[in-house]
Amino acid sequence: MATTRLTFAVADVLGRPPQAGTVAEVKLTWTDAQGPVTQHISLPLDGPVTRAVPAQEWSRIDLDVAHPDYAPESVTLTRSPDAPVYWDNRGVAVTRDGDDLRLTMELGRIRQSPVTPPPYTGTQAHGDQPGVFFREATGQPRRYAVLNTPAPPATPLWLEKVNVRTLTDAAPARAEQDGWDRFRTTDQVVALADTGGFLWLEYGGNDDAHPPQPRFLVAVWAPKRPSAPVPADGIDVVCYFTPSTATRGYPLSAYPFRSNYPYSVKRDTTADQPYVVVGYRHLLRDLNLVQAQHVSGRPAVVVVPILPALPPGKDNERFAWQPFNSQEGTHRLLLEVVRFLHRFGYGGSGTDFSRWQGSTAPVGLLPPLPTARRAGSVPTPPSALGSVTVCGFSSAIMGIFPLLTRKEISLPHHFPRHLFGGDAAAFDAVWREWWDLDLELKAEATGIKAADYERQLLRWFADGNDRRMRLYHCDHTMGDTPPARQFAALAGLPHKAGSLPGLSEAWHSEDGRWTAAFYRAGLLRARTRPAGVLPLFPLEAADAGLIHPFTAALGFGHASKLRAG
Repeated sequence: MATTRLTFAVADVLGRPPQAGTVAEVKLTWTDAQGPVTQHISLPLDGPVTRAVPAQEWSRIDLDVAHPDYAPESVTLTRSPDAPVYWDNRGVAVTRDGDDLRLTMELGRIRQSPVTPPPYTGTQAHGDQPGVFFREATGQPRRYAVLNTPAPPATPLWLEKVNVRTLTDAAPARAEQDGWDRFRTTDQVVALADTGGFLWLEYGGNDDAHPPQPRFLVAVWAPKRPSAPVPADGIDVVCYFTPSTATRGYPLSAYPFRSNYPYSVKRDTTADQPYVVVGYRHLLRDLNLVQAQHVSGRPAVVVVPILPALPPGKDNERFAWQPFNSQEGTHRLLLEVVRFLHRFGYGGSGTDFSRWQGSTAPVGLLPPLPTARRAGSVPTPPSALGSVTVCGFSSAIMGIFPLLTRKEISLPHHFPRHLFGGDAAAFDAVWREWWDLDLELKAEATGIKAADYERQLLRWFADGNDRRMRLYHCDHTMGDTPPARQFAALAGLPHKAGSLPGLSEAWHSEDGRWTAAFYRAGLLRARTRPAGVLPLFPLEAADAGLIHPFTAALGFGHASKLRAG
């Protein structure tokens, strides 16, 4: 009987084998004319493993790998007489030499978030939930509940067409006008379904890991791509940090963040998952970041880590923003996302988004349903991490300011570097842009002095090759301080300036590498606003609290148009 020697090896997204001493559960099944035969093997995978497949002219081999530190992976190999071997996992490469097969498999630490039905009408959910709420109905495929929520006139949010307005120039030009008419803008009608795909992902340890490992909720939007391979320089990413959840009434969750986060329901509500809602608010509804990226003409993958609110006390507060307030921590997250998208089929010839929006996510605690995957006989090189933009809004400065100088994870015992760390030098090489979306400048609120922030930002800007920075501020973070006093060092750089006295100042370098815009509250409040235009322009009568997020929305849309790439 002919025997095939199958040698398989696994590696993480950095090309490293699992840590020595950890054991994986491997299920190996081969099929020939006599039918399938299955072996269950428990073994370490810190080096290649060879197994004999004593099958007469096998037609199929199935390999399932479950490792405690990584998301489970599987691959199916098929062949027919006088034909090459095909496999159906883009994170796998297979080479054949006679009767010998060598298989390498990439293991990642990201998986789709599970989904769960919302509570029945008239009932309430309580506490932790097994996943993101989904909704499906006749004529509506399964999607995350918010995307399938009808909006007048009964059109789901995912299909609703909205008019998105973005700045073509950060400097307003017409002081005598009202609202949007003070700015130079462009409009584009957008439906979310036309922009690309949206996913809720989990990053970190598996539910059954011992001891328990941290797990984080991550929102990801990926733009539609033409039917062409991913560019050689990789997939560009905009990593956006929301304001801190610590003071906003979110359920409190202590390390390792396994209760009250991320799918818990807000007390005394029917179906409000606060940590999930914060992603929807920033990406899809209030700040409209997805729509702005789409209309920019230079869309990148948008990654938003949603971090837990911590209980009070220094012992808990030290975990704030970890491990993403270091270059290696953010690098690992973004690399994991890009590689997951590659394995999920993104970036191939004509990406199929029918598997996105929660349609193929596992339901609750059930295993994910098997889905058809395209097979190939040629290895697909993994996607590289392309140009990176780091941006944040409001109190997010507490999380991203350390990125300017901190290379390594500062709590490696709690966030082991082999599991949460990447390569700080590799991150530094691709980190090209910084977008300050009305970051908080008051030291009493954040513990960060504005002068220290400016000094470190300009040092980062000067250190890299063709780095870019964009800053957008309003009275909420500037107070009455003149821009030239608040950002004295930036004002000292060669630049062109424009202003509307008492309303705004805008600076930019001649080479276009940096922009700064400062808006007074009087500029960003209107007597009236056009119906159906997003983001909503704040009204004089009632919307003073919207000026701060509106500034961030304006800045994100404008910076997206200027993004290099």
